[in-house]
Amino acid sequence: MKYAILGYKTINIGDDIQSLVTSTLLNISYIVNRDDYDNIYNYNTGELITQLDEKIYLIMNGWFMHNSNWKTGNNNIKFPIKNNKIIPIYISTCLSKDVPLLYTYECIEHYKKYSPIMCRDKTTFNLLQNKGVDVVYFGCITQLLDIKDIPDNNSYSEKYQNSIIYIDCPEKWGKRNKNEKNYYFKHYISELEMMPLKYRIDFARDLLSRYKYAKKIYSSRLHAFLPCRAMGLDVEYIGDLNYRVKDLVSCNPDKSKLKSEFVHYIEKKTKL
Repeated sequence: MKYAILGYKTINIGDDIQSLVTSTLLNISYIVNRDDYDNIYNYNTGELITQLDEKIYLIMNGWFMHNSNWKTGNNNIKFPIKNNKIIPIYISTCLSKDVPLLYTYECIEHYKKYSPIMCRDKTTFNLLQNKGVDVVYFGCITQLLDIKDIPDNNSYSEKYQNSIIYIDCPEKWGKRNKNEKNYYFKHYISELEMMPLKYRIDFARDLLSRYKYAKKIYSSRLHAFLPCRAMGLDVEYIGDLNYRVKDLVSCNPDKSKLKSEFVHYIEKKTKL
């Protein structure tokens, strides 16, 4: 059984954090570009695959799609997937309510074919349910992260132990106690767009290996807040509570039960 995760060319490392967490749950062989499913890479080497010779299961956890061209109809994203060697598994999936082309007849039939869709948020759940798609509310895969799956780093331990970390929250940072050991991180990084997809996954892992030593974290980024909470860290979300965020921030699920649900669903979909 060969699994793939999504890769990104965005400026948001939070996208890659979602794929990283998936890689801690499954043995991953490939990375598939979310915005162009014909771009497939070897997970271990990062090399581009010129011809895919086997069937792969692609875990579709993430947000679809952040691309303004979709609103105008001049889209450059290939969706739904039409490569018969890529079998999508829709778990922890968020479909933008603002992109009509995600809800065309072709897309709805595609979702029905691969249902039940395990939705990341209740807005996606309601939108698809109203269109006759079999759906289940699952939440975000980043809530399944175990701290043991983020590597220890002695130099990071020395630097960040007992620190307070601020992630994309400038107002909170401005009010910090300057007598404390404080660090500021950004999750929107322009240089990410030029990084190879595999390097981005490694970058995300390295970032979380810094966060794991903090005594307190403040974050306006959902995909810093959720994995840090899952690791048992003292983290506080201070960002916008929009439709993609509010259900996930307000509820801290039983991780063991959610992980069992994930395993059961993957086993079911790969036996079809």
